[in-house]
Amino acid sequence: MALPYHVLKVCDGIVFAARGSNIHSFDSNFNPISVWKYPVKQQETNGEKAESETPAPTVEAEESPAPEGPPAKKRKVEDGEVAAVAEESKGESKEDTTEGQTETKTEGQTQEVNRRSRRQKQKQKTEGGWAKNNKAVLEKPFVQGMYLTTDGRHLVAITGSDKTIWVFEHDGAGNLKQLSQRAMPKRPCALALTPDNKTILSADKFGDVFSLPLLFTPSEPTAAAAAATTPASEVATPEPTPSAPATPVILTPPTTDVAKAQSLSVKPQANELTVHTLRNLKALENQKRCLERQKAAKLAAALQASQFEHTLQLGHVSMLTSVAVAVHPSHRGRTYIITADRDEHIRVSRGIPQAHVIEGFLLGHDEFVSRMCIPEARGDVLISGGGDDDLFMWDWVSGKLLGKALVLAEVKKALPSAEDAKMVNKVAVTRIFDVQQGEKTQIFVICERIPLLLIYTLTSANTLQHTQTLSLLGNPLDVECLMAESKLLVSIDPNTSSETQEEESDNGGVSSILALSFDDTESSWKVTIGGLKVTEAAEKESSSLSPQDLQKLLYTTESLRKTNKDDE
Repeated sequence: MALPYHVLKVCDGIVFAARGSNIHSFDSNFNPISVWKYPVKQQETNGEKAESETPAPTVEAEESPAPEGPPAKKRKVEDGEVAAVAEESKGESKEDTTEGQTETKTEGQTQEVNRRSRRQKQKQKTEGGWAKNNKAVLEKPFVQGMYLTTDGRHLVAITGSDKTIWVFEHDGAGNLKQLSQRAMPKRPCALALTPDNKTILSADKFGDVFSLPLLFTPSEPTAAAAAATTPASEVATPEPTPSAPATPVILTPPTTDVAKAQSLSVKPQANELTVHTLRNLKALENQKRCLERQKAAKLAAALQASQFEHTLQLGHVSMLTSVAVAVHPSHRGRTYIITADRDEHIRVSRGIPQAHVIEGFLLGHDEFVSRMCIPEARGDVLISGGGDDDLFMWDWVSGKLLGKALVLAEVKKALPSAEDAKMVNKVAVTRIFDVQQGEKTQIFVICERIPLLLIYTLTSANTLQHTQTLSLLGNPLDVECLMAESKLLVSIDPNTSSETQEEESDNGGVSSILALSFDDTESSWKVTIGGLKVTEAAEKESSSLSPQDLQKLLYTTESLRKTNKDDE
């Protein structure tokens, strides 16, 4: 499987393209400049180390025959005959053990192996064994988004499973220098930068929007944090020193996540009084140590999140999908935070520090809202799309719906056959992008798993007019504009490419990033030569993901649709 360049960002003729967990940079002619690689080796080393230190979860073993032989025979005796019967049974057990010792050991070992095999299979079925076996596949920290400051000096990226926000310094020539990495308490879904390029707004899957400074200097963990993350069994108790004067300790209230981690219990359900064999006693001790290490790991993650400044600004009751910072032309001195969620809501709030004040809602969507776009030349208009059949255009300050533009109908018209049109009964918008071409404002729309690029024109009468539908070689993933070359860049999934093998060999590989140019004579966009290809060497370097796993990572927008909406 070939990994596509699934996220694009352009800065002054430099193209940044995220491919899996890495960020590549190219010039305007797609000549490679540099590659930032996710520190996977360090992560794997730490994971292997933690795995080797943490013992496997133990299950209380069943009672097995003692090594001395079978248990003593039970007889009904008088009080005075107890000692004599015990000695007699002990002697009989020694004789029986001598004759059948080999047979007992062999049968016991076979039964133990069978028991372990059955337990392992049952554990995989009942406790998510498939997910644990495919943990490396499902937790790939793919780059989910890239954002540039207005001056182009910094690039901000978010990765998925590790919930991390990365900040890079751009030298202007395509080289990135990592400045910081911050693991958020909850997984970020979208980011936005304030106009002053000083603050990052992070919208997460739990419906909260946090603000954090763009530039951040990591601080070393304090002694209290280091002591909190050390298991209790490994902490040495110092001897008391009566002569030393007592120093007052100022306790700061812990955060919610830290308090939850500190309140975790490290006591297993069993104890020394409920186990009756030496083997189960050792298993109980291992279980205690395992629980202590798990608590220490969760506490360390919570403390790491509390070591950098992040302030809660606002919250929804549903998963957030998009966030934007806008300035209305009629209110130049005031900023607004616009957020969209899975529950068909778009909220307009005031900017920091009054983000808790809600200015209004944009209500009208029947399905989830996945993308929003405020054209650069038309700051008073907001275009939204998601799981509905249309695009919505708003006057976002007054909350008035200006109009709609067909999406599903245009997709069905452009499909090659009537059978394909019947199969497509819903769309999921994954990207809305605006380009200013002279006096015209053009809007480009991408839908998930649809090999088309829909092009609209925003008129002066506040209407969206469909102008063109461009067929692509594969499913589009992202779109950006290369202003220096007057080109439009569209990244596609090479695994869905319609190119033949002969065309691939003639072109030098499968197309991954297409370059589009505007034809003035025909007033339309066309695919030109000069895009980026995925060669065989690049495919060999790709991650060994199955097609199903790769699609789960690339195509996630349709999963926002509620399947039981009719029942609610």
